[in-house]
Amino acid sequence: MKRLLTPRWIAVHLGTVLLVIAFLALGWWQLSRAEAGGNPSSWGYMLEWPVFAAFVIFLWAREARAVLRRDLPPAAKPAQEPEDPHQLRVRRPVRTAAVQRATGRSAYGPARPPEDQ
Repeated sequence: MKRLLTPRWIAVHLGTVLLVIAFLALGWWQLSRAEAGGNPSSWGYMLEWPVFAAFVIFLWAREARAVLRRDLPPAAKPAQEPEDPHQLRVRRPVRTAAVQRATGRSAYGPARPPEDQ
């Protein structure tokens, strides 16, 4: 929790609170305009400002969780299985012909005999 009490994070907390208050106040202001005979845009803005406030809260929570998870110990790695030297390992998409030229066998099955021409 101390990571969220640094000067930078205190400024982020303060900015978050100020933005949420400002966005909710703007929504309240738009509601008063809409009720006083405003146009449909006022009703739309009245709904939009609380959504902005919720988005600020969402971003603040996501960043705080990311900071708190950053220093967690790494999870235990699963036991390594012995590697089969005949098993084809492909880390990225490759063309079948390139795999066959490199390994002498097809990527989709057992080795094929060379074709006679």
